Formats: sequence, C-alpha cells, structure tokens
Amino acid sequence: MPNFLAGAAAFVLVMVLWGLGRRPSKALLSSTDASNVAALNRVQLSLVQSGGRASEQGCAGFSADDSDWGLPATLQERLFLQRKLSAAMAAGPDQRLEAVMLAARWGHASVLPLLRQGLRDFDSRVVVAAAEAIEVYRGAPRRHPVQSGKLPRNVARMR
Repeated sequence: MPNFLAGAAAFVLVMVLWGLGRRPSKALLSSTDASNVAALNRVQLSLVQSGGRASEQGCAGFSADDSDWGLPATLQERLFLQRKLSAAMAAGPDQRLEAVMLAARWGHASVLPLLRQGLRDFDSRVVVAAAEAIEVYRGAPRRHPVQSGKLPRNVARMR
C-alpha cells in the first residue's frame, strides 16, 4: 500500500509541476487593423524623402562644409574644438550630424569616443556618418610600447 501512495503522490506532483511550467498562450490581437500604422509610416517616409538635409550652419558655430577650415594647431585649439564637438553632440540631430562630419574631417584619434557615441545615435544619418568616419580606424595597427631599458641580469630567476 505505501508503494501505491508514493506512486500516486509522485504522479500528482508531476502533474502540478507540468501545469505550472507551461507558458501561457499569447492572446490574439483584438484588432488586426494596421491602417493607422501604415498612415504613420507614409507620413514619416514623405518627411524623409522631402527634406532631411542638414542645415548649413549648426548651433555650435561651425560647418563641416567650410573650405577654409584648418586643423587645430595648438593644444588650446584642439581642446576648444573637442568642447565644441561635445556640445554639438548634446544638441539636436542636425548638430550631431555636423559634429560627426567635422570629427571625421579632423581625423584625430581623440574623436573616437565621439564617433562611437554617434554609432549609438537614434538618427540614422548620424549613425551612417559615424560608421563611415570610424572605418578609417578599423584594423589600424596600434603602437606597442617599446621597452626602454635592458632586462635585469637575474631575469631567469624571476620567471
């Protein structure tokens, strides 16, 4: 008799665990009407096709299309440009695009964090510009530090 009760208890336990372990079935949509979503997509598509050009002059006071723009010569100019680029990345999408384009034009390794931030932007124009700008740095060999002095005489004992 105790074997029968143990088998029945095991069967009940398996049934309870099986019932709890099942995932609930997904509820069907109450409405399959997608006309509102389609209308929103059409409006957004028309906005992208009609305009979407960046402004000639961003709020940070620079333009990536300037032909007289020169590389920063001094440390102060470099720091000033980095601050301007950081401020532009905190502004609107057109200013972020201008900042990424100018960072790409500058080509200095200090703009890599800004370009990586541009890769995570929600504006696709900024993401594409950042990806094109960071492509220059992909696969570039890094300089390893060169050991300046000789190894100690007892290096064999240290290993």
